[in-house]
Amino acid sequence: MAVWHRIRIADITKENWYETAQLRVSEEQTEIYPVPVVYWLAESKFETHFCPKAIYKDDEMIGFLVYCLDPDDGNYWLTTFMIDEKHQGNGYAKQAISVFLTYMKEKYGADKIKLGHRPENAAAASLYEKMGFHDTGERIGGEIIRCYRFQ
Repeated sequence: MAVWHRIRIADITKENWYETAQLRVSEEQTEIYPVPVVYWLAESKFETHFCPKAIYKDDEMIGFLVYCLDPDDGNYWLTTFMIDEKHQGNGYAKQAISVFLTYMKEKYGADKIKLGHRPENAAAASLYEKMGFHDTGERIGGEIIRCYRFQ
């Protein structure tokens, strides 16, 4: 379990899956983050390479992410990432990404991680750029593909 300033990433379990499914983005964000968390939880039961995780601040769940090792391209991907609407604007996204990167390096020895985001998601673009995810120039399904390379 990776921890940074009281932010940690934890497994989705029988005890916390329902709470995880209640996480939401704001109404204004549903166009750029249209897929509810419950969908990702269900999909991870069939796409078994998907690893859903809860994001906690102390003992309070504040967000959600899914990562995977893509069997098609052999890359680690941050498939989805969100901070619940009630917890946005507090710097938790940056902290959670930092914890996630540490987790991936320590657990898997990852040398890089890729992600995609919709072009209209300016907040995600800014966050990921600040965290060191650089635009690769690739586009998949209309999404901008970014890559973080560990030093």
